[in-house]
Amino acid sequence: MGSPISEAGWAGVEGAYYVGAGGTWEPIWLLVSMGLCALALVVGIAHERHAYKRAERERRY
Repeated sequence: MGSPISEAGWAGVEGAYYVGAGGTWEPIWLLVSMGLCALALVVGIAHERHAYKRAERERRY
């Protein structure tokens, strides 16, 4: 297919394929992403409660 690699496969890969593997930033970014997911969940729950209360108020009138 015009590839300059003569033999396709993982045999030629040496060392860590991912540059950040084994670094100290991995757990930090994991915690950041978990925190953002938790924040999105909390904000979503608060929004839904507010929207539900508003819908209940409008339904009464």
